[in-house]
Amino acid sequence: MRNLIQLTVLVGAATMPGWTLSASEGDAKYREHVMEAVGGHMQAMVDILKQEVSHSDHLLLHANAMADLGKIALTLFPQGSEGGDALPAIWEQPEEFQEKLQAFDSAAAGLKQTVSSGGEVGPAFQTLGQACKSCHDDYRAE
Repeated sequence: MRNLIQLTVLVGAATMPGWTLSASEGDAKYREHVMEAVGGHMQAMVDILKQEVSHSDHLLLHANAMADLGKIALTLFPQGSEGGDALPAIWEQPEEFQEKLQAFDSAAAGLKQTVSSGGEVGPAFQTLGQACKSCHDDYRAE
């Protein structure tokens, strides 16, 4: 019951006048949060792969999350959601951008499969990193 009350208060506060975002602003903020999650999982995997932390047993968790986020990324850039770090080229070149998103999704799924099967992680991780970089190079404001 306490959780329900807390949720109700949070939802009510978020819908108060002055706290609302337009649909495109909301989409842009949500996209930024999801992409921050992508960056967090990538950095955590870097730390594991460089053996800077002793959490190698977490690698599969991060790979699974990246595969899930790859699917989410395919839905994060609808028309009208311009803003944030996303450059206008995303909506001006939708086919090319969709190819980049597909490459990210595929690379994330490939990393998950590689980690799950005990394969050589390095090349799969590099493929994922390249997919991220190629999109950032052309479609993200720094």
